Amino acid sequence: MALSDNIKKFREEKNLTQQQLADKLYVSRQTVCRWENGSRCPDLITAKKLALELDVSMDELISDEDVNDIQLNYGIWKSERMQNRTHLQEFRKKLLNFMEILGSIFMAIILLFRIQLERDIPLWLTISFFCIAISFITVNLLISKKLREM
Repeated sequence: MALSDNIKKFREEKNLTQQQLADKLYVSRQTVCRWENGSRCPDLITAKKLALELDVSMDELISDEDVNDIQLNYGIWKSERMQNRTHLQEFRKKLLNFMEILGSIFMAIILLFRIQLERDIPLWLTISFFCIAISFITVNLLISKKLREM
């Protein structure tokens, strides 16, 4: 039996209305209604008070099926927003790693040209690198902005 069904069953066994139970718990009647229709769950402290008011144990109030259901379907890790955030963070990390590798390659090319070949770095190479770097920096800033908004 689900938590919502248990709350309703035990409330009715005590001959309490939703309003009477709400008054005893210092919550609104709508809150009790939401618990009973399953759209909300009481927090741990309120669930303990609820069990005391209904003269049942926490185990009786909350069945094992509810715990599994909450973990599988309502956990924070299932939130689409959290999944999108995690995806963006992983993409940003890959982007920054690639920028680091690109910068290392450019530094190696600079050293090769200056020390080994005793020549200046071609202007086209410098401009190409900076265009690529600026595009990566822009993408990184856009990802950062989107993460802040989430």
